[in-house]
Amino acid sequence: MAKKKNEIEIGVAEVVDYLRITGHFAPALREVVERKVTADAARKQGIKVTAKQLQKAADTFRAVQGLTKARDTKSWLASNGLSVEAFEAYLETNLLVSKFKDRLNKKAGKAKYLSSQAIKQSVKEMIYRDWLKKELK
Repeated sequence: MAKKKNEIEIGVAEVVDYLRITGHFAPALREVVERKVTADAARKQGIKVTAKQLQKAADTFRAVQGLTKARDTKSWLASNGLSVEAFEAYLETNLLVSKFKDRLNKKAGKAKYLSSQAIKQSVKEMIYRDWLKKELK
């Protein structure tokens, strides 16, 4: 295919090299691995995503991105080099991770975490930020 006048070609290897050089590759890779490990654990525990949940997640994503029409979504997917299947897999993984976290949260002995000094400090800071936000209105 002939390139248009101001079009340039960028290969995946070039993007990966850039990410490695700038230090962004390892964190992105770690996040992808963590998501896959978590989604796999969720599936092994019988956690499933329904078609209705997937549709709701897709609708929410599209609304946040301002993709109000089907053609907007198709155009967005194409401009980002994504297939509908890749988009759905991403959303499904998000839902599996979220459900798995919910399950862990229900099972966890929360007292251990809530007694942590770091958590207490974070809560204290959040309370202060909420107060400050209201005060500065």
